[in-house]
Amino acid sequence: MRRLLIVLAIIAAASVLVAIAFAGGLKELGLLTGVIKPGRAADGKSIILPNKWRITPAGRQISLPGDMVMKIVVGTDGKTLIANTAGYHDHTVNLVDVENNKLAQSVDVAKIWTGLAVNSATGTVYVSGGGPLTRQFLDRGKNSEIAEQVIEASRLPVLRLQASNGKLSLKPSIAIDGLTDKERFIAGLTCSEDGALYVVNTQNDSIYRLSGSDLKTQSVGRVGYRPYAVALAPGGKQLAVSNWGDESVSILDSTTLTETVRVKVGSHPNDLAFAKDGRLFVANAGSNNVSVIQGGKVIETIRTSFDPKAAVGSTPASLALTMDGKRLYVANADNNDIAVVDTSNARESQVLGFIPTAWYPSAIAVSPDGKKIFVGAGKGGLNLNANFPAETEYKSNSPDPKRPYDYIGGKLTGTISIVETPDKTQLAAYTAQVKSNFPDPEAEIDRQHAEQIAKTVFPKIKHVLYIIRENRTYDQVFGDLGKGNGDPNLTIFGEDTTPNAHALARQTVILDNLYCNGEVSQDGHQWSNAAYATDFTQKAWVNSYSRRGEPEADERLTASPAGYLWDNCKKHGKTYRSYGEFASFRSSPDNEPRFVGSAELKDHVSVEWLKLKMTPVRQRDTKFAEVFIQELQQAEAKGEWWNYMVMSLGEDHTDGLSAGRFTPTACVASNDQALGMILEAVSRSRFWAETAVFVIEDDAQNGPDHVDAHRTLGLVFSPYVKRGIVDSTMYTTVSYLRTMEMMLGLPPMTQYDTFATPLYNVFDSTAVMTAYTRIPSKVDLMARNSARGEGARRSARLDFSDYDRADFDELNKILWKSFKGDQPMPAPVRGALAGQ
Repeated sequence: MRRLLIVLAIIAAASVLVAIAFAGGLKELGLLTGVIKPGRAADGKSIILPNKWRITPAGRQISLPGDMVMKIVVGTDGKTLIANTAGYHDHTVNLVDVENNKLAQSVDVAKIWTGLAVNSATGTVYVSGGGPLTRQFLDRGKNSEIAEQVIEASRLPVLRLQASNGKLSLKPSIAIDGLTDKERFIAGLTCSEDGALYVVNTQNDSIYRLSGSDLKTQSVGRVGYRPYAVALAPGGKQLAVSNWGDESVSILDSTTLTETVRVKVGSHPNDLAFAKDGRLFVANAGSNNVSVIQGGKVIETIRTSFDPKAAVGSTPASLALTMDGKRLYVANADNNDIAVVDTSNARESQVLGFIPTAWYPSAIAVSPDGKKIFVGAGKGGLNLNANFPAETEYKSNSPDPKRPYDYIGGKLTGTISIVETPDKTQLAAYTAQVKSNFPDPEAEIDRQHAEQIAKTVFPKIKHVLYIIRENRTYDQVFGDLGKGNGDPNLTIFGEDTTPNAHALARQTVILDNLYCNGEVSQDGHQWSNAAYATDFTQKAWVNSYSRRGEPEADERLTASPAGYLWDNCKKHGKTYRSYGEFASFRSSPDNEPRFVGSAELKDHVSVEWLKLKMTPVRQRDTKFAEVFIQELQQAEAKGEWWNYMVMSLGEDHTDGLSAGRFTPTACVASNDQALGMILEAVSRSRFWAETAVFVIEDDAQNGPDHVDAHRTLGLVFSPYVKRGIVDSTMYTTVSYLRTMEMMLGLPPMTQYDTFATPLYNVFDSTAVMTAYTRIPSKVDLMARNSARGEGARRSARLDFSDYDRADFDELNKILWKSFKGDQPMPAPVRGALAGQ
């Protein structure tokens, strides 16, 4: 009898599973493959990053106080090395004991950037000072405790330290005559044998030579747009400067600084390395390759991506040559690996294999004997644990002083990996590891279903609307859905504030495992539109968001070399239009308004939208929605509508508690109403049967989320979207892009959308033509902030002139305090844990 009951129970359970499967809900139970999410992988050997790539770093790891390692210089005896960090939090110069695998000393220097050089004869260490010191930086938390000696040192362009008896000590910094703060952002440095110091200034496209015992004899030369690194040729007569935004390298006379030739190379040239035979190796971050220059011309191009034919996305960011010039090591920052190149044949180099690293390798060096490789990681990925309870000096005591937590920027880590140079067998094993760390787009899909959707559904979609909103985590909005992996205790803008988003999620597909590729808006909008953020953007945002500033730059540095999705449309004959994304007008009293934005959008923007955007008072999202709906109606009358439309709909960013402005609830509710208006209009239009709408946040900032600080909310709406299920497939921003590309018949732009998991599981082959009906707001859309109170005072100090200029950490604390009072604000969670 007992056995019969067991059998009946099994049959009943199987029947339930079959019913769920036929209803399209098998994925909801995670029964196909299990739920993949950031953290330690099931195999226990790798760590899954929020972007779905994996890391399995080789060697021994040494943690540094700061993040974004910029440069590594190895001592002549190979027993010590010096590395600088210039990321979001601690800017430091670090002395590492290689023999004992430990950090011997770290000197906090407040504010530096990419350059680091050592005069081996005197032990003097030079560090680039980046831009001018700002009051915003000095007023931020821990920075107010920086020693006066360090503050004074940071006011000048080049910092100076002395290495003596195994210790570093800060010395007076170096001024450059005639260089104003406005035109200063110091980058690469190098020393000559006679003691001269060469200094790159990214901001004014110059290279300086400082010589004499006091370095007061100074001369200057002009180079290309936004120079980055500098290197001296063997013999010291020639000087090379990489022009980061000019796709070129300037070769100069090292004494007169006269440019003798400018050599065209790849996109975003950054690091440089000379071999003893005079060959100059140039890392081209935006081209997946290294240019080899000799005799004033490129004699060879070395592809450093795992697949030589791969799209943009490897990001070669740093180079190291062995003393004999026979081995070149290339840090591929966005592939989390090191390419090992045989350069013994001056006519033909050969990539031998790859070594896995931590997250975003940004600096590399090799020991004098060639037996050890030193890799500096920009983001770490090994110790990105939850930031409560607080562990770092970057504690936030608001809103509950009894429960301080660590701000996410302070949790980024820099590491130095010490790797024994691998033999042929070990290199083959490392190469296999690197290959396995690439995302597998088919890991979480039913291949038969995917093929059916790709062949029968995606081709039916002729119109794609992509709506990008601002800065919310999943739990902040959808934690109260009652389905999916949400925490209602963290919800601030719940169903009363966002009834349309909630209704759409419940009616269609709840995406509870969706992550932003970007950290903040500066890189988030790049990822959202290009499936890539350049090495400039990655190194710039950590400095600008920590109020240390960044060099002024245009699209030559900020734009993806592979272009944006609208560029992809243009190349393949698809029509496109922007509603405020990467587009605006700039005007002055003496000139007509002129278009400012991505070049290919100039004649493909909604002028009425931009006019509304230009008004002195910021307009509500509902007003912008009216512009879109009017143009939709005009398109219906003509019978023609654009294939691809991208929209910036960002009132959910809010203005904090700024006195007299709309309350955060009113802002988010207005954004929700605009979303409802747009989807109601689209679903009732003549184009609905051939339309798909994608909605996502550009980044998740630092709001509360119990899974990961990158987890965000997203919606997909189309007649072919499934109804009433939860899809826990791990998706990212670039999953959205890859899905839209497939619908529009476009190829992927970069390696990131190439390896992204498309949203096959979201779609069904049967169309449901039911139109959406907007739900009216349940809160006061016109409610304004009080002119008094703590929130108003704190908000008044923030910059709300445009989205994401306000200090997002402070803004999130203000919002939490406003909604939750004295209830402790949980720490954001980072899922890529070494011990999870």
